[in-house]
Amino acid sequence: MKISIGTILNNHTDLRSVSRSASGNSITPDNDHSFDAVIIKSNPRQIEEHTFAKAVSKELSTEVRETASQEKIQDLRQQVTDGRYSIDAYAVAARILLS
Repeated sequence: MKISIGTILNNHTDLRSVSRSASGNSITPDNDHSFDAVIIKSNPRQIEEHTFAKAVSKELSTEVRETASQEKIQDLRQQVTDGRYSIDAYAVAARILLS
């Protein structure tokens, strides 16, 4: 059995015609139809959170894709070679925590 919107609507209008004619009423268009409505709303906070998360993920993906300049890489190599390079534990923790 194949069901389509056209057959459902046609069958519905046919039923209305039969039921009205059976009750003795004339078939006239009724302009005061009462229809159901479906209203879909989103919570504004959820939209705000989604927008914020999207912006943060876009910013992070941009940062990850950026490569270090050749000057910065050469400077770091020189610091390691000279023994001047030191790791900043707070900076590493901040990057891990994304703050």
